[in-house]
Amino acid sequence: LILAADTRATDDSTVADKRCEKLHTLAKNVWCAGAGTSADVEAMVRRVKFTFWKRGVLNGQNVGIGNMGSSNSGSRGKSTPQLSSSEDNDVPIASVMAILHYLRTQLQKTRGALGVNLLVGGYEYGLQRAYLAAVHPHGSMDVVTYAALGSGGLAATGVLESRYPQLGCSECTIEEGIRLAVDAVKAGIDNDLGSGSQVDVCVISADGVMYRRAIVKEEELEWIDDNDSWYDAARKEKEIDRSIVSGVNGFGNLPFSIQSKKIVVGGRIEAEREQREWLDGVLRGE
Repeated sequence: LILAADTRATDDSTVADKRCEKLHTLAKNVWCAGAGTSADVEAMVRRVKFTFWKRGVLNGQNVGIGNMGSSNSGSRGKSTPQLSSSEDNDVPIASVMAILHYLRTQLQKTRGALGVNLLVGGYEYGLQRAYLAAVHPHGSMDVVTYAALGSGGLAATGVLESRYPQLGCSECTIEEGIRLAVDAVKAGIDNDLGSGSQVDVCVISADGVMYRRAIVKEEELEWIDDNDSWYDAARKEKEIDRSIVSGVNGFGNLPFSIQSKKIVVGGRIEAEREQREWLDGVLRGE
């Protein structure tokens, strides 16, 4: 299972943070991608993380309601890479369904007051399969094979719907899945001003979690030589390769120009003068 997100946080029309983390740890085998109000998402993530950490500690060796039992100790024994913080490494393995149930209960209590949109993904060791669910602010959720949320979600969904079936759906390789997820996020960045900066990726499997920041670097504007005008330099650098499929549904971002026609209307004095000239011309038979 693959999660990907951009790293731009906005405050109205201002870019508040270009390096924020939108991929969060809920348990050692369950991660989420957050969209909406940053403070609400962070608070909900920490509440879920602490709740299931406490259940694991109180029941001992992660045995108890909502945490995996001792029969899955073989799966827990596999080594996992270092996560984003020491706090994330201390969280136990938990049940994906238990976390989804807890999120639904908490969000239904708030009746949509929290701006929390989550894509929750994790590996269920008891059933030996991965789950992906889209969780919405009112507590409703959809268990899906792919999804995109946030301000750039419409463009990202277009890329997923057009290319996911071509890759054989769930039969695609990890490399193909990462490429698809990154291209979907990049489509959201290209078509939405609220998305941007870098792309983070998280891969969840039975062997553990791989989390990488800035797998796609932020684009930077290049300096233009003083000898070339801006228009000439832009035309030289703009090379269109129609064999490359990008953008929403593969249409790509093609250059375009706008032609406009302006009609200037004079004032009252000018209109009266033109009217007199027209009337004089009529009387003279011109």
